[in-house]
Formats: sequence, C-alpha cells, structure tokens
Amino acid sequence: MFKRSNVAAFIERGVPQLSAGSRGNYRSQLLRIAEALLDESLAPRPLAALAPSDPSVPYTSTEQAALREWARKQNKSRRADAEILVALGLGAGLSAQEITNLRAGDVTACDSGATIVHVTDGRVRGIPVLRRWERLLLRRAGELAPDAYLFIPARTGAGKNLISNFVARGGGVIHVQTQRLRSTWIVTHMAACSPLRELVAAAGVDSLEAFTRYLPFVPLRENGQSTHSLRAAA
Repeated sequence: MFKRSNVAAFIERGVPQLSAGSRGNYRSQLLRIAEALLDESLAPRPLAALAPSDPSVPYTSTEQAALREWARKQNKSRRADAEILVALGLGAGLSAQEITNLRAGDVTACDSGATIVHVTDGRVRGIPVLRRWERLLLRRAGELAPDAYLFIPARTGAGKNLISNFVARGGGVIHVQTQRLRSTWIVTHMAACSPLRELVAAAGVDSLEAFTRYLPFVPLRENGQSTHSLRAAA
C-alpha cells in the first residue's frame, strides 16, 4: 500500500478536489508513514516537488456579499472583529500579519475626507481605504484607545494563528482567507484603472510584476469602452 508509486498515483489521481498545497501535505504525511512502516530497502525515495499553488483567486461580488453577511451574523462578542477583518482585507488589502498588528491609532481621517490606514511595521505605508469601508473603520477606531489593537483589542499579543483560529470558530458557508481578501482589493483597483504608481505603493510591493498573476481576474471592458480609454490616454 505504501509503495512510492502507489503514494504518487493516489496524490495525482485520488484527490482531485484538493489544492496543490493540500496534496503536497497529504503526500508528505503518507511518505513519512511509509518511512516508519517499511524496511529501509523498501522505504520510498524522495518525490519531485509538486507544482506551486495557483494564485489566490479574488472573491466574486456574490462572495463578497456573503463575507459581509458572515460578519453580520456573528454573535455580539465577535461581530465587530469579524467586520473589521473583512473591512481591512477588502477595503485596504492588508496581509494577515498587518491586520493583527494594526492599532486603532493607525486609522486616521484626512482633511480631504479620505480614511488612511497606516502600516507601521514591515512594508511601511499609508493606504487610502475604499470608500464603502471608511465609516466602519473610523467608527471602530474611535471606540478604542489609540494603542489598542483594532482587531480583537482584548489581547496582549499577535499570535501566528490568531486570524485562522478566529475564522474557524465563526462557521458559515464561505471560507474567509486574508490572501483572497487582499487579492480582491488588488483586482478591484486594477479593474478601476487606479494610478499604477500609487497602487504599487499602497499594496506594499516593489513593482508591477507583483500584479501580473492577477491580470486574468480583471474583467474586460466592452470594446467601445476600451477603445475610448486607449484613445483618450494622450
């Protein structure tokens, strides 16, 4: 059962519903079991690496509505944190670590009316929040002391699995993933033709190459709209 060829065949054809990352984890576990059970002469040799996981797919408009509903339906003690998690992902494109480190004082309102999220660790930058999420973030920040965490303020640190553990306890039919939230924010800006230089800075990346994998998810405009935009660029 635990021959190398059987393990490889099972991973290749037996679990097509799993992502590349999950299949890699399954394969590693099966090979470790084989090493423990089989004689050294029969133990499997290392297999070639699997292909990397596909780029994170952004949430559709229907899924985004489901995310907002997921947050709204959390119990009273969790609802505000669930809404903040979704807002920081869809509204500002923050990574998981950035969400867990963010303080209430890092959310400010500008004279122009814009709301800015200030990332002060790692990829330091200021991010203008998408308009629909401004009020929620400002209200939450105003309810807390400036040095309090914006997401789950009643904690003393930012554990590695803080967000995944929070999501796991929330139930619901849609899986909340910070990378997909960030992908959705990026694709939203690309579809809206946001200024590229400013978008690179707000996303905290080094160049436009970081956005290449998201191009397939940017909806095409109608031919007339595309022609008008390309003509008007000059």
